[in-house]
Amino acid sequence: MKVTGKKYRMIFLLGAVLACHSFAFTPEEGKIVQETRYKTGTTEFLHLPDTPLNAEIKNSWKNAEEPSFMAEILYSIPKEALGLDSGNCIELSSKIIRSASKMQGVTYYSRREKKEKVLYKSAYTIKGPGDRTKIPDQTEGSADGKVIYVFQDDNSFGKIDYKISYRQTEKEVGAEFINITPLYVGPIKAVAENMLLVNFVITDLGDNLMIYMTVRSKFPAISFLESTMNETFISRLDAIYKWFISQF
Repeated sequence: MKVTGKKYRMIFLLGAVLACHSFAFTPEEGKIVQETRYKTGTTEFLHLPDTPLNAEIKNSWKNAEEPSFMAEILYSIPKEALGLDSGNCIELSSKIIRSASKMQGVTYYSRREKKEKVLYKSAYTIKGPGDRTKIPDQTEGSADGKVIYVFQDDNSFGKIDYKISYRQTEKEVGAEFINITPLYVGPIKAVAENMLLVNFVITDLGDNLMIYMTVRSKFPAISFLESTMNETFISRLDAIYKWFISQF
């Protein structure tokens, strides 16, 4: 496994510098890259690390219509800052990203309202499509090849069901979220079924964890939706990342 290019050599350099410091590490310090694109050049990956599970993301959008929005965020976190040693922590990461119920109550920062708000009023694993019966989180064994369904009562988009597909190798674990129910902004159907795709890959680099997150979506070309979706999707990626590292 490798991470290539000048940009990604910088990731290792920054990670090494951070790992050498003993002062408190804040989640924001781990962010290397954040970029959003709307309409123009939406489908081009500009910051995708060259690793096996990240490579699979390239072909994960299955809709005939191309996405109109795309965001990428890349993080590098020293394990020391998470209270971990340099040993492999993919098994633990795998359990965390399948713990859907623990996302209930996660908060995010609303830039428009300038305050922290609850992102998911309720969150839990469900039996399957069309059946929101709550079941225990499916965290046993390897995540590789597993598919679970999750319900989230989202502060901005209402009640949503997701299909989450997992991949896991010795050095990586990844999750692919697809909405199987629509997202609404007020009375407007902002995102139709299967038109929101979130990918989340954790790569163990020894002393550091690298986390790559991307969201792609297709929604109506309405001006207020562009700004709303841009803020909302980025806030959610940041909130999920902060939730993930808080679980160690």
